[in-house]
Amino acid sequence: MEVNSTVIAVLVIAILVFVYFVIKRNKKDQKNLEEELNQKEIKPDKHDEEHI
Repeated sequence: MEVNSTVIAVLVIAILVFVYFVIKRNKKDQKNLEEELNQKEIKPDKHDEEHI
């Protein structure tokens, strides 16, 4: 069974594009999470007096 080098090249490129997309998305999500957590530190949620 002969493996076509073109098919392997296409698969490698597709995998690299997928990994790049996942890393880029992860960094974007991490930045959004950091901003959200920083906002919570600046303006903490108010709690009811009964639950303290």
